[in-house]
Amino acid sequence: MKQKVLLVEDESIVARDIRKTLERNGFKVVGVARSVEKAFSLIEEHHPTLALVDIFLKGNLTGIDLAEVLNKKEIPFIYLSANSNQQVLEAAKSTNPYGFVIKPFRERDLLLTLDIASYRYENKKTMDNDRIYSSLDTTIPLSPSTQKEKIVHSKVDQFRCENIIGKSAAMLHVFNLIEQVAPYDTSVLILGESGTGKEGVANCIVQQSPRKNKPFIKVNCAAIPQELMESEFFGHEKGAFTGATEKRIGKFEQAIGGTILLDEVGEITLEMQAKLLRVLQERESQRIGSASTIKADVRILASTSRILEKELSEGKFRLDLYYRLLVFPIRLPPLRSRKEDIPLLIDHFLRYYAGKAGKKIPALDPDTMQKLLHYKWPGNVRQLQHMIERMILSNNNKIDPEGESNTDTTPVMQAKKEQPQVKTLDEVERDYILAILKQCNFKISGTGGAAELLNLSANTLHSKMKKLGIKITHE
Repeated sequence: MKQKVLLVEDESIVARDIRKTLERNGFKVVGVARSVEKAFSLIEEHHPTLALVDIFLKGNLTGIDLAEVLNKKEIPFIYLSANSNQQVLEAAKSTNPYGFVIKPFRERDLLLTLDIASYRYENKKTMDNDRIYSSLDTTIPLSPSTQKEKIVHSKVDQFRCENIIGKSAAMLHVFNLIEQVAPYDTSVLILGESGTGKEGVANCIVQQSPRKNKPFIKVNCAAIPQELMESEFFGHEKGAFTGATEKRIGKFEQAIGGTILLDEVGEITLEMQAKLLRVLQERESQRIGSASTIKADVRILASTSRILEKELSEGKFRLDLYYRLLVFPIRLPPLRSRKEDIPLLIDHFLRYYAGKAGKKIPALDPDTMQKLLHYKWPGNVRQLQHMIERMILSNNNKIDPEGESNTDTTPVMQAKKEQPQVKTLDEVERDYILAILKQCNFKISGTGGAAELLNLSANTLHSKMKKLGIKITHE
């Protein structure tokens, strides 16, 4: 049966193009509304099964106001948006849409979002309206119903993710979201505090996807100097810039046919965010120094421990890129909110590290288990993992997480307390010269040396290094 779609859009040209796209692809458009008031009457008359809703419309009411009615009538909807400020973004998120499409968009972007929205809605109905699914806030708990829990547990038992441990409601929800999105090529944004297992979720998505036997390239965006990002992502041609002595294949080109994980995507510069957006929109990349483009048949997964909404409000992250990545978000819960999983995780890590060390699996002291269950775990699963590993290596079945917290959590706690500091010009220049020196293997003069790459004489570079306190013992 054809999906009956209500299109709520006040720009006539945009509405016409979307209508043609939908009808060409088997959807039935039951009407086009330029205002919320008109949408109300079309809903009552035609009972649509899906709605595409622009946020800003003619009249006093917005698409966000309409969303309240759509939710009450259990009609899934997708927002269409050209732009938004922080306040509107928060209001839109609170209505739990089934997707976002950013204007301008291509036909396949719209169709893919519609496909996923339909799949999510059907899955929600199949689960008897269990709240295992939440469109944008994945921290909503599952229903405690015993019958529903049995259904979910049975489903998860059939759906395995290597090295992801947990049977709490929050983790069952994560497994369900992974199962929903894995078969598709849509981008996924994995959110969560440091140490919650975001890379494990990315691995699981790839394992369950049709691209599982294709390249899977992981990029730690936080570890790449800003001035080297474009070359690292997209590659460069020989001679593209001073020091480019040979052609370089970028990470996106390496991942063609497969998947790329942009770990800590919130660390990417605004300039690179614009270039990444082009890859998402146009599905093509371009090496530095090349006039031709490369078709980028690459599925993009992204993860971040940053709060991107805060980055948006501070102008550090592009809204259009945020929406592009937000097609399907998965939010990982912190360990402190799923303490029922701690015994499972402890057992898993005890077996793993005991086997790795060739030792017997130790029995934990009961007092230690209680301490582990009641600890706040600021470093999340990674902190627990490291603590168990140290316990095995030290042949000790007693550990005090409070006593060991300085070892694992000091960096985590400091990271939360520290405020970003504005660097001086000398500090910026020093960091840049150090990055170039590392790129040149600390060679200063001659062909391919840092002086050549910086377009300076060797003497000038030596003077700058002395002034900035940069010391190396060899060239």
